[in-house]
Amino acid sequence: MRLRDEHGFTITELIVAMVVGLIVMTGVVQIMVSGMRTSADATARIAAQQNARLALDRLEYEARCATSATVVGGGAGISLVLPAQCSHGTGNVCWGVASGVLTRYPSSSCSGANRVFVRNVTSAAPFSLQLVTGDVPRLQIQLSVDTTNRASDALTVNDTITLRNAPRS
Repeated sequence: MRLRDEHGFTITELIVAMVVGLIVMTGVVQIMVSGMRTSADATARIAAQQNARLALDRLEYEARCATSATVVGGGAGISLVLPAQCSHGTGNVCWGVASGVLTRYPSSSCSGANRVFVRNVTSAAPFSLQLVTGDVPRLQIQLSVDTTNRASDALTVNDTITLRNAPRS
């Protein structure tokens, strides 16, 4: 039998096929890694949005019932006084941002035992009070959250809450 009649591959053909396969596999791996990274970023953004909404819903619920509010730390926090008629709680609560975390404290100062609501907060002073003569106070919130450290992925939640039980100024 002659070698010419053998139907096989030369070493050169095998090497070329392996290089082409390696290039294709590198591209596939890059696409998969990019997709996984995009998925993780989207999941983090969705979680941050849900946490911010949950925090603002809770804060709004408490602020609407509060009889007074005091800005703490130059806008880094807000202290609320909840009267006995509030069905969800009484006494003092404080919401504050420290080290990029929005936290609720069951006290008049933003310290002690707490519950973390939102991480990756980029606004250092999200709270302000709007006091208009003859009107009830309004709490203004501008909370910015960025889970990826890219400005294009940041979210900002704005809200104005009327303190219904507070006396008119």
